[in-house]
Amino acid sequence: MNAASAGRSWLRDFRRGFLLEGYTLTLVRGLTPREYLDRIGARQQEDCDGFDHFIAQNLEFQDEQDDWGDRMFVGATAVHGEDANWVLALEINGGIEIRTDAMKHATRGTRGVSHFRSPNAMSLFSWWEDGELRTRFEGPLHREGSTPDHLLDLMRRTGFDLETGAYSLENYVALAQELTRVHLTANNLHYGTYSTGTVETPTER
Repeated sequence: MNAASAGRSWLRDFRRGFLLEGYTLTLVRGLTPREYLDRIGARQQEDCDGFDHFIAQNLEFQDEQDDWGDRMFVGATAVHGEDANWVLALEINGGIEIRTDAMKHATRGTRGVSHFRSPNAMSLFSWWEDGELRTRFEGPLHREGSTPDHLLDLMRRTGFDLETGAYSLENYVALAQELTRVHLTANNLHYGTYSTGTVETPTER
């Protein structure tokens, strides 16, 4: 499987590039949306029926904040993998995984992956197992975590260039699919029923 496979451009093309302005997508195995929100310490909000409702609620929440980023709005919806059920969490822009201990708690006894893109096109991929950050990287040549080299074979197979450090958004999507066996599509975001919540994101850690 490689990043050139059909169907990988959906994230780049979603809503005419809407998510390229900044997003975080997280997958955690075996949790319901509400269980995920409980684990990350979210203050639960109303459910949202579909992406449009989720975006409207996100904008309303952000407009009410005095300083952007003090709290983040997150939606979680159920998705199905080849061998397990997963929760898909979405943040517009985002920061929960990077700026809090959320994934440490969310992945106790299970696996999670997260990929983030900032408005200035900086990307970050994280792989967690049982509360432990196993691998995190922005570009493939600069990796951290307890097992920073464990994914090298998968990274090569999904199109990361480990010689030059070149990569694309599609490589992140492909790597997430390899680690989760969840094939996400635009429909997962369009038609998901999102349980939502807000998480405090301190500016300094």
